[in-house]
Order: sequence, then C-alpha cells, then structure tokens
Amino acid sequence: MQRDDIQKLGAQAAREGLTLWDCPYYRAAAMPGHTGESIADWRGKVEAWEAGWMKEMESGQPPPGGGIRYVPRATARHRH
Repeated sequence: MQRDDIQKLGAQAAREGLTLWDCPYYRAAAMPGHTGESIADWRGKVEAWEAGWMKEMESGQPPPGGGIRYVPRATARHRH
C-alpha cells in the first residue's frame, strides 16, 4: 500500500473518532515480527497513518458524536 493511501486511512480513522492508538499497524499481526517486513518499512506505515490522522484533526472538523479522542504522541524522530 502506498504512503498516500495509508494517510487517507489515517484521516478516515480521525473522521470516525478513532485515536492514534487505533492505528492498525500497532496490532501484533501487522508488526514486523509477524509480517517479516523491516522495522523501517513498518515505521513508515505508522508515520503515514499518523500523519493522515493528525492532518484531519487539524482541519477542525469534529468527529461524529462530537468528542475528540486525541491521545498525544511524540512525533519527532530521535536521532542518536
């Protein structure tokens, strides 16, 4: 799946009122230990999904039901 497609899924999740913790790439079955993909590839998917989610949340459109279920996360990469 392409980065743009993953971002769209993150934006859709935000519109549905889901949190960052609802990212499908956090599920065990989607993690590198189960999929065999590299951690870098997995991380790229997580970051794309979160970017779409955050962009949608910044748009100011409240999710259905009125409440925003935002769970803060550090988005800056740490370089060692």
